[in-house]
Amino acid sequence: MKKILLKVGDIQIPAILNNTKTALDFERKLPFKVTCHDSGIDYCGKVARGRFDPGEYSLGWKNGDIMLCNGWFALLYDGEEKSKEYGQTMIIGHFDDINIVRNLPKTIQLTVSYE
Repeated sequence: MKKILLKVGDIQIPAILNNTKTALDFERKLPFKVTCHDSGIDYCGKVARGRFDPGEYSLGWKNGDIMLCNGWFALLYDGEEKSKEYGQTMIIGHFDDINIVRNLPKTIQLTVSYE
């Protein structure tokens, strides 16, 4: 597990990356910037697809998970109870400060960097 920071303006949110192939590929891109929009359950932004192992997919997510899947980067802050309905996801990390993320502006410029 690698410690990272999710930065939106002056707000810094500690997070961790897991050891999936997708997370390791993502780590090589740090610092990483993406514009994300609030969907009501996550902040998501379109990104290029990276390397992944289909055996590492999970069904659904936990609130606070970081997802990189099918060309989307997402900070998932809600919807855990119905997340299995979305099918397979690739979880690359996790953050604990769900309320901070939930209350960000509708559109954000997110930077992901090492802690």
